[in-house]
Amino acid sequence: MRVIDSHVHFPEPKIIDDGSPAGDESSIGRKGIGYTSGRSADPLRAAHPWIEGEKARWETAWRFPSPVEVSPEEGERLWAGECAKREYLEKVVFVTAGSNDFASDLVRRHPGEFRAYAHHDPLLPDAAPRLERALADGGLAGYKLLGPAIGKSLGDRTFDPLWECAQAREVPVLVHFGIMGGAGGIADHINMSPLTIHDVAKRFPRLPIIIPHFGCGYLFETLNLCWACPNVSIDTSGSNQWMRWMPYEVTLESLFRKYRETIGATRILFGTDSSWFPRGFTSAYLDAQVRAMMDVGYTEDELDAVLYRNAAALLKLPA
Repeated sequence: MRVIDSHVHFPEPKIIDDGSPAGDESSIGRKGIGYTSGRSADPLRAAHPWIEGEKARWETAWRFPSPVEVSPEEGERLWAGECAKREYLEKVVFVTAGSNDFASDLVRRHPGEFRAYAHHDPLLPDAAPRLERALADGGLAGYKLLGPAIGKSLGDRTFDPLWECAQAREVPVLVHFGIMGGAGGIADHINMSPLTIHDVAKRFPRLPIIIPHFGCGYLFETLNLCWACPNVSIDTSGSNQWMRWMPYEVTLESLFRKYRETIGATRILFGTDSSWFPRGFTSAYLDAQVRAMMDVGYTEDELDAVLYRNAAALLKLPA
């Protein structure tokens, strides 16, 4: 088995110098809609102990240790160690790493193990030139966005220079849609549904678009988007606890079966959404997903595609 984890969040440095938001899991409970540097106190958490109880329940269910704060230097050392001690883990892709410059430095220092995406506010006046610099000069391999953290529809044509840049560079744009964070997170927003980016995918047919977490609750919409737009893929990252509050029964097995039936195994990328230590690389997610794929009949070739080849193609790794 060989694995590329296509969805990892580097432990967030204290200083964020380019307006980048926190990652998916570290956004739990954040109520701010705009991209912000740093975190603010969340009054919703204080008013509703149920939120912390749900977080504790989730950690217990997966037997996760509580997060501890690590310095950027320690986080770098720990992630390099995660790759070194697992022969099958060939690369991790940091979809967030605090700033584009820091992400570039990580990749430069660890070209064998690390890849990273740009992750800056698309509403910045220089968002497109910033992306071009990150890709051309910084060696970054894609662009990560949190839809419910952007105060304008991603279908708006003012974002076209970003899509043009990514398409010209042939790098993927990964956009989180759906519920953001755990209990107490964001559930309603102009960029909640993956169909928001339907027209973008049609206007830029050579732009690889990745929808993480199987669509994060927007299963029907994501399947329709993928059916209509061959340049859209999905990733499997996270615990996918959104399955619990769907109005009908959803399991990992049913997700892997349905996406395989709809778009085939070549447009499914494995990811964990790993983010903090001492948890590190979330091997429990890998085990659960491999078991689910095996249970619904994925072949060895399809497993290799999901776990490695599909991400390797997007990252332009040597064959």
